[in-house]
Amino acid sequence: MFRIGDFSRIARVSARLLRFYDEIGLLSPAHADAQTGYRYYTVAQLAPLNRILVLKELGFTLDQVRHIASGDVGADELRHMLQLRRNDAAQALAEEAQRLRHIETRIAQLDADGTLSVEDVVIRSEPARRFLSIRRTVPSFAQARALIGELRSHALPLLARGATSTLAAVGHSPQFEQDEIDVEFGYLLSEDVEVPPLAGGPLKLRKLEAVERMAVCVRLGLPEDAHLVTAKIGCFLAARGYGLDGPGREVFLQPPDPERMHESVVEMQFPVRAAGP
Repeated sequence: MFRIGDFSRIARVSARLLRFYDEIGLLSPAHADAQTGYRYYTVAQLAPLNRILVLKELGFTLDQVRHIASGDVGADELRHMLQLRRNDAAQALAEEAQRLRHIETRIAQLDADGTLSVEDVVIRSEPARRFLSIRRTVPSFAQARALIGELRSHALPLLARGATSTLAAVGHSPQFEQDEIDVEFGYLLSEDVEVPPLAGGPLKLRKLEAVERMAVCVRLGLPEDAHLVTAKIGCFLAARGYGLDGPGREVFLQPPDPERMHESVVEMQFPVRAAGP
């Protein structure tokens, strides 16, 4: 047996924490000398101590740890809990990294101080196109991206192999709502692409209207950073006396990879009209 100080060195846990666990009945020493009060631990207690420490790291409260530790929780179950916690931590880190990138792009916009280059914004006409699409209102950009997979699963079996189609999105919300995104993803189809009759289901085949004047600019990366491009378009329109005139579109210039959406190349399009007085 080891006195508490020596056991703390072996377990790499402070003696203060061991005393605390003893006081709350979570891990009692194997023996306590009635005369001296010295606490003694055995190497067999390393396993229950490590189980307690793992559960604490997984985010359980001490009461929850006591309840779990009193049962038979094996290494496999603890490993499963750890994997779930690791997944949660990875998701939190990804969201925090995304938030920091968003802050950086906003700061970059501040640095520009209203002098954003608009040389890559152009005005052109867009013809009417057939549009095989699915439309939903979703609570996040991540959920919106998930719609691409759903669209593919329903649409691609209907299209002949090699059919000419381009993925596009239409944002129907009259104002920007980050947690209530009314989006329609679909394929712009060439005239020679045949689509069999749609018997129910989420897909719709409709005509995307022609636009006489469309302000266009290419965006690289995630839609969360699109404000840099929309700000360019805004500066361009303001300088030329134009206003927005209907739902914006995004056309993927290359097929998107759901696992590498940060590498997306997307043409952002806004229908425009001469601004009123």
